[in-house]
Amino acid sequence: MTVLTPLALLGLLALAVPLLLHLLRKQEKRTVVFPALRYLKRSTREHARIVRLRQLVLLALRLCAIVLIAFAGARLILPVGGNDNPPAGVAIVIDNGLTSGAVVGGARVLDSLLVRAQEALGRMGPRDQVWIVPVGSPLKPSVPLSPDRAAVEMAALMPTDVPSSILAALDRAASLLDAAAPELREVIVISDLRPEALESTGPAERLRPIRVVIAPPPVIALSSRGVSEILISGGLAPRAGEPGNIRVRLSGGDVAESTVRGYVTENLLGTTSADAEGNAVLPLPRLPAGWVEGRVEIEPDDLRGDDVRHFTLQAIPPPTVRVLGSVVPFLEEALSVLDEAGRIRRSEEVSPQVIVTSGVPGLEAYPEATVIVVPSEEAALLPSLNQALEQLIQGWNLRPEPARNGTELRVNGGLLAGLLPSRIDVRQAYTIGSSDEEPTGSALLTLSDGRPWIMEWVESGRRIIVLASPFGLEASNLASSASMLPLIDLLLTRASGPVMETEVVTGQPFRLPDGAATVSTPRGVRRPVMGVRSFSETENSGVYRVLDDQERVLALVAVNPVPPASTSGLTASEAASLLRREWQGAVA
Repeated sequence: MTVLTPLALLGLLALAVPLLLHLLRKQEKRTVVFPALRYLKRSTREHARIVRLRQLVLLALRLCAIVLIAFAGARLILPVGGNDNPPAGVAIVIDNGLTSGAVVGGARVLDSLLVRAQEALGRMGPRDQVWIVPVGSPLKPSVPLSPDRAAVEMAALMPTDVPSSILAALDRAASLLDAAAPELREVIVISDLRPEALESTGPAERLRPIRVVIAPPPVIALSSRGVSEILISGGLAPRAGEPGNIRVRLSGGDVAESTVRGYVTENLLGTTSADAEGNAVLPLPRLPAGWVEGRVEIEPDDLRGDDVRHFTLQAIPPPTVRVLGSVVPFLEEALSVLDEAGRIRRSEEVSPQVIVTSGVPGLEAYPEATVIVVPSEEAALLPSLNQALEQLIQGWNLRPEPARNGTELRVNGGLLAGLLPSRIDVRQAYTIGSSDEEPTGSALLTLSDGRPWIMEWVESGRRIIVLASPFGLEASNLASSASMLPLIDLLLTRASGPVMETEVVTGQPFRLPDGAATVSTPRGVRRPVMGVRSFSETENSGVYRVLDDQERVLALVAVNPVPPASTSGLTASEAASLLRREWQGAVA
């Protein structure tokens, strides 16, 4: 027996009304004259019995009517066919994310979670529908299954390296149940309940009348330390033929004196020990031109997923750079520093790969060179810059805008993520605009008010990059920040070809370069991606190889997990308290 709307049972309180009416009902007095007084007493007793019986029957009918109305409002469902449960829709949210792959006491955490899932399936009826929603596999489709079929699918579930988000999985589960619209709906959460897995994923509509049950989690305390960060040569990938270094940061407990090993294409770079803060440095040898992959690893512990961190980089020869006209002193000094460090080559004799200009004529003499347009600090020179820009990109120009207080650069992931760690205040910025209704190009960097600050186009095989502000102190504090050199180096590096993300977090997509035909995953699975803009199947850490239709490597992308922030989980009641703040259904 199941009640879908239990609050309607409060209607049973109305049973008191007919009872009170029955008890408080006054008896009417009647006078009857009998010719024979000896029959009076017997007649009175017989009539009283009939009246009492009639009143009790009427009271019983009134009480039954109220009970039936209350059960109807509560949507009472009675089982039909022996002891079988009524058909229901149950979504099982099972956590197969990063921590589920930990090995504690010789068994995986996921194995103990699967035992709880099988127990829940064993209590279901044959007519129930089951949806399996794996937390660590957000792209895995969920279809309605019978309990027996769901048990088979559950047993085949494998852990992934994706950071767990139980709230996101609950949203998916609720959407599945809403679409199926079964009469009985319930979500069962089976997880080791790490606090970070219950963090909010942002605003969402969670006003759903779906009961959420949290299964008791296994009591497991992980012994975990991992490689949380790798920095190659201070953030600037080494040029071909140059040596460099790999700075490593470990996180977790007991990181001091941890053994750290580094590899490049399976060749051991060296072995060192981390200091008390978990920092270590490994040498990076001179690399040939092209894509390079490697990894840094530590001794394995309970959680193996974060003991290895992969990296990729593209070693290129230093690009030749020429300045046309005059540029601001800060930019000139930055180019000189990069030239002395061997990051670029400045030559008037060799045909340049990159031209840096503030808008002087003469660009038509270098039809294949990448052009980086940096406006002058003098607004009076803006018309001549726009004239040169019109020759490069038809319809595009820079328009002066009034100063806006509080404007700053905004990095929304991608190539520049992590490149501008400090606040960059912008005091002077033009608006990069177009007269076209459908503007082309892409914004590499934007301002906090939404305007693009760096725009990039590829026209007829030629790359054009336009900045909205000069590299001067009057325009922004970028010129005096540590981000200046890495930003210019990255812009100049784009002359060698498409530059793309070389590292993403497991579970996040990465953009594909033009001409990509196939992606080979770390497990050797090949996915066709012809005509696709991004690749999303990044559940497992490792190096993903992007190939063209001739099987040539276009890019290598390292996919790494986020080390867990906690070593122990919450209790079911603690998790329920956290979920009630975000999930406004019934949480048990």
